[in-house]
Amino acid sequence: SFVGSVTNTIIYMSPNSLYLTYQEQADMVEFLYGFISEKGSDLFPTSVKDRLARLQSYDLSRQAKMVELQSILDSYQRSLNKDERLRQENELQNRMQDYLNSHSRELEQTLIVKLNVTNLSTQATGGVPGYLLNQFSMDEYQGNLRVATTFGQTWTQFGQAESASDVYVLDGSLQQRGVVTDLGKGERIYAVRFLDNKGYVVTFKQVDPFYVLDLSNPTNPHQAGELKIPGYSSYLHPIGTDRVVGIGMENNQVKVSLLDVSNPNSPQELSKYLLDEYWTEVMSTHHAFLLDDQHQVFFMPGSKGGYIFSYADDVLKLAKAVSQSQVKRALFINNYLFVIGDQGITVLNEADWQAVKELSW
Repeated sequence: SFVGSVTNTIIYMSPNSLYLTYQEQADMVEFLYGFISEKGSDLFPTSVKDRLARLQSYDLSRQAKMVELQSILDSYQRSLNKDERLRQENELQNRMQDYLNSHSRELEQTLIVKLNVTNLSTQATGGVPGYLLNQFSMDEYQGNLRVATTFGQTWTQFGQAESASDVYVLDGSLQQRGVVTDLGKGERIYAVRFLDNKGYVVTFKQVDPFYVLDLSNPTNPHQAGELKIPGYSSYLHPIGTDRVVGIGMENNQVKVSLLDVSNPNSPQELSKYLLDEYWTEVMSTHHAFLLDDQHQVFFMPGSKGGYIFSYADDVLKLAKAVSQSQVKRALFINNYLFVIGDQGITVLNEADWQAVKELSW
């Protein structure tokens, strides 16, 4: 077992390696000094720049440095008259926004530790700009680690950079081999799934760009296709090699999409279904999604009930709805599906999806 921070630590395991990740934000003193050197040398006198240079070398925590940094800036601004201060604030804001956008990948990074599963020795360490969404943001394939991140989400006292997402291909030593950059500018990743030499990424702000990535050449990964549809998907589940189910939201309703990815250059939405639900637990944990390849159906829970969808013939059809408050999970035992909620269990026969037994509490 591994114990770590729920919000900051994401783990992924392959047959031979265990990958641990954690987040790290930029040293803002160093970041500001870089800004002054590149874009703001005329905004501050030499005395302020010298104090900032010395502050970088102090053996202090980042929090302590931030307090000192703010003190230096406040002291300088108090020395200005109102007209000079107003001009300096506006110049600083405008130039800093440009600097933030061009250096946004430096503001936040995910550090990765690769452990050998046999003896837990450290095999490699590395890092990528931005933050991961969840465990599906990492995948090992043919000795390479693929990592999907979003950057530009960190607020600073100087503003926030424009967000976008990247997918990195790292070798066994966690050194970069290739990268796909700037997916969904102004958006963030809502769902990721890797399958062999393909990657599927969903970003969202107003519409749902669904990106198909060609990862067959680790040194030249690239975006193969893009599909823009309303709403967003926060969970992607592959069905076979050329279909993907997306679970998300559209117009405040749970949306289920069936996507055709047989042609990576031109993904298509084959079918869509909107449920009269405002939430499904699948959007927060993949354990709530249950697929049955034999009958070409999948199960998902909702607040009003449980739902069995058929995807036969590339059409989403609601095969069965089980009216039960706060359904949580379902599982197969022999030829029966047990639907479990806060108030009871309903048992369905797989042959016709009719209820054969109910238990309430």
